[in-house]
This record gives sequence, C-alpha cells and structure tokens, in this order.
Amino acid sequence: RLLEIRGLNPVLAEQFIDILKRKDRDALAAFLAGAFQIQRADGTSADRAEYLTADINISSSELGPEVEGIQEGNTLTVRWSVKLVETVNGKPTSEVFAPRLSTFIWEGGTWALLAHANFNPPVG
Repeated sequence: RLLEIRGLNPVLAEQFIDILKRKDRDALAAFLAGAFQIQRADGTSADRAEYLTADINISSSELGPEVEGIQEGNTLTVRWSVKLVETVNGKPTSEVFAPRLSTFIWEGGTWALLAHANFNPPVG
C-alpha cells in the first residue's frame, strides 16, 4: 500500500468532494469510518450520524495544487486544499482555497475517512 499512497492522496480528496457534490448518502456512509468526526473553522462540529444528515450543497470545486499524505500502519493523514462554492446547513462558505486535514483508516480493504478538519473561514 505504501507505493500507492502518493497517487492515492488526490483520489481520496476528490472522491470525498464528489460524493458530497452528488449528495450520495449511501456512498458517504460507506466512505466515513464509524468513529468519524469533523471540525469546522466556524467552531461547529459533527459526528458521523450528524454529518450524514447535514445539508451540504456544492456547486463547484477545484482541488488545490498540493496534496500530501503520510501513512503509518493502517492510518493515512492527508493535507490538502480545495476551493468550493458551497453552503453547509444554509450558510455559505468562503470561496477561497482553504486547507483541509483528513485522516483515513484502512478497514475492510479500503480507506475510510476517520477525521476531517476544514479550515475554510466563515463568510461575514
């Protein structure tokens, strides 16, 4: 798996954004680990159950130029950025390249998103 990580980092980031864009709750449930948590720049957070019911609307996305991952054992931490046009629970987010930090765990033969930090500054 180590040799695949370098090329896998952008794939995992793009897969996460694509699932959110499509509003595919089944794919999202399969992508998130059971202990998933998210922390947002506005101070809000959600666990897996809460995130699966969040109203997320992404109309466009652009992955930043740098995506870096570090693997240790069955965990993979990916530092990346993305520019989105989106609203989360009715609130718009800033349309800038904002950093993200995602931690994945290898379970059931695939990478599952365990934790995600979103550093997109709130609008207003």
